[in-house]
Amino acid sequence: MFGLRVKMKAGSTIDAAPWERQNARMIGFHPLRAGRDALGVRASVALVFQARGALVARAGGALVARACGALVSLACGALVAMAGGAAPAAAMVGGGPASAEIAGHAAMVVSTRGAVCSSVVLAPDLLLTAAHCVEPKADYAVAIIGAGPPKLIPALRVAVHPRFDADQFRTRRPTPDLALLKLAEPLPAPFQPAPLTTAEGLPAKGSDFTLAGFGVTAEGATKSAGTLRTVRLPAIGTTGGIMVRLAPSQGSAGACTGDSGGPAFQNGAVAGVIGWATGPGGTRGCGGVTGVTLVSIHRDWILSQAAALGSPIGR
Repeated sequence: MFGLRVKMKAGSTIDAAPWERQNARMIGFHPLRAGRDALGVRASVALVFQARGALVARAGGALVARACGALVSLACGALVAMAGGAAPAAAMVGGGPASAEIAGHAAMVVSTRGAVCSSVVLAPDLLLTAAHCVEPKADYAVAIIGAGPPKLIPALRVAVHPRFDADQFRTRRPTPDLALLKLAEPLPAPFQPAPLTTAEGLPAKGSDFTLAGFGVTAEGATKSAGTLRTVRLPAIGTTGGIMVRLAPSQGSAGACTGDSGGPAFQNGAVAGVIGWATGPGGTRGCGGVTGVTLVSIHRDWILSQAAALGSPIGR
């Protein structure tokens, strides 16, 4: 009942609701595209990307977000806002605060092109995220916001799944929206690697997933980005044999802008990575259907690339 069958180039078929073909979109967050002062805060710390990917944090004056120029956009927004005492932000449509355990597994990714995404920790210096978050040429880093001053840890290398196609919505051919980030140094406590699922096959309809991300609480609510929140949703079907579609039984709930790359947990393990969303009833937006790339199908690629990046993870 959730759509039709669409012929794919490879000769297989996908199950996709009409609104998912027309209105689904990848949901990385670009504060600069929302307006130079989209997050509406003043910066108390300037975090600058330097030539070789190193990052230097220094105390600063009151820099206005729209005047930050080449600085990492998030450092001109939610990152420094929280460090400077701004009110807590929210994330994830219909979600709630993340548990300490889940918070230790998730990390926020920022870039020099003004993007904000979510990710999951697989090793002390290795993150799994969505390919569309890190495919464009840029410098990427993890933004850490806690009790102390905000900190950025740069990514040294990026490995994008070789079959990922950023044009997948136009071609209507789903591809693995997965990537790994190798960090310049290990993440500090309380970050802890999350286990990958050992489950095989596609999830059954009705099986529950817990999503986590640093995105906004509603389409266009740019000031709400930056705090990890979670939401629990059931599966309503799969797409292309590589993705699961999640949606609330009623109301509006799910991933939104900035949640891309965040983990989808099942039975305490990482079962997928958030990639796209639609609004309720097939509208463009958030809170309708959330698309997640399943990791079990791509487990061998994840393990081999982690080893190649010098951050092996257990099977």
